[in-house]
Amino acid sequence: MPIGPIRRALRATATACATVTACAFGAAAASWTTPVAAQPAGPQPAQSAPGHPGARGGPTLRLEAQAQREVTDDTVTATLFVERDGPQPAPLQSGVNAVLQTALADLKSDPQLQVRSGGYSTRPRYARDGRNDGWKVRADVVVESADAAAVSRAVTQVAGRLNVAGIGFRLSTERRAQTENDLTAEAAARFKEKARLAAKALGYADFELVDVGLNTGMPPSPPIQARAMAMAVQSEAAVPVPIEPGRSQVSVTFSGTVRLINRRPE
Repeated sequence: MPIGPIRRALRATATACATVTACAFGAAAASWTTPVAAQPAGPQPAQSAPGHPGARGGPTLRLEAQAQREVTDDTVTATLFVERDGPQPAPLQSGVNAVLQTALADLKSDPQLQVRSGGYSTRPRYARDGRNDGWKVRADVVVESADAAAVSRAVTQVAGRLNVAGIGFRLSTERRAQTENDLTAEAAARFKEKARLAAKALGYADFELVDVGLNTGMPPSPPIQARAMAMAVQSEAAVPVPIEPGRSQVSVTFSGTVRLINRRPE
């Protein structure tokens, strides 16, 4: 076969292959291109930052409001005791136990009294030089009642057998709970009013609670130490012990955080 026709056939084949390869690469490049969306002309609106409180949210305030009332104590407590000392503890304990038994029986005969045993102790007695020269035995009795006159009669009844260690006054659990319930509503109203006034003063229309806590408190009434009273009762057994109840302060406190909302236009 002549060489000329063969060369022309090879040249045509090469040209066709080059054309096909260029087309293939062009198609692949077109498929790899990511289209870009057209952006509208003019300024774009700003996006809100995460956690932004929005139109309603405002600053937070820490507030506290309290309601309190003085209430007359309605429970009287008297602590009575018998004490003996001597060289040996066993006879002393027997004597104290005998006095305690009869006194408890007499006190429990009054249905207006709540009577219970208190402390009981046996301890050594020391002389001025530090030597043990005997023993002391003591037993306590606690008498409690809502009737002060009943406690006074009880103290007088056992005078000469039991001495008065002290007399104290307190609020009963029921009276305290009732007073705290009344004060809770009052303290809550004061807390809300204080929050409303603060919101108005700072230019906000309203507020919302973030957190709130409730605390109740009442300091205990101090007991009346009555050593002199006990001596008077022993010498004048027919004269009742004067008992006058005191007053206790009961309080309820609301404390919490509020957020001011709905700011008024300037």
